[in-house]
Amino acid sequence: MELDHEFTVPVPVDQAWAVLLDIERIAPCMPGATLDSVDGDDFTGRLKVKLGAMTITYKGSARIAARDEDTHTVSIEGTGKEARGAGTASANVQAQLHGEGDSTRVTVHTKLNITGRPAQFGRNIMSEVGGKLVGRFADNLAEEITRPAEGAEAPEAAPAEPQAEPAPSGDGAPQPAEAAEPQAAPAETPPQPAAQRPVAARASNDEAINLLEFAGPSIAKRLAPVALALVGLVGLWRIVRRVRRK
Repeated sequence: MELDHEFTVPVPVDQAWAVLLDIERIAPCMPGATLDSVDGDDFTGRLKVKLGAMTITYKGSARIAARDEDTHTVSIEGTGKEARGAGTASANVQAQLHGEGDSTRVTVHTKLNITGRPAQFGRNIMSEVGGKLVGRFADNLAEEITRPAEGAEAPEAAPAEPQAEPAPSGDGAPQPAEAAEPQAAPAETPPQPAAQRPVAARASNDEAINLLEFAGPSIAKRLAPVALALVGLVGLWRIVRRVRRK
């Protein structure tokens, strides 16, 4: 099935482009997603999906297949499989950024193939669920982008050291202060490489996507005619029983 969605982030297109290519930064913004590893343009992760009381975990890999900085277009290909089941999922996602002043509109076209239990929802419900997920992702991403960087506060200026006044001599005439002996400059410590933060530490979003919560209204609309038909059949059955008793 093919799905189309769009969202807006409150930063100019060049800044949004740099952020959206930072997989480690944006992965925790997606509900249910956990990023396990990143190797260049390749990455692996998990996605938890909840269907009522049942939770399904997909494990898979993806890669940035193509990117065009001039048109701000990026393509991502990914595949996954149920950790405890035979269901599979594969997707080809193409996103394009459109600058709109101080904000950026992102259009997303997805080609999705899915098997197993979530496939029962069909295209219409999956499109609605996808739209709500994209909306939640956009809200989380906007919060991530606009959050002040850690340690961004300017350091306080050190107070100036007081200068020694010249001591008066025996005849009352001030004498110049003795020049301090030059001290050897402290040896420079070579900069230490920044410790690489484990990917798993950043991917703290371990809550499963509740598909029934996202697709509740659509499922209710789908089941409403069935429920009405059942009520009608029950009513007809009761009428027939009464007629037979007479």
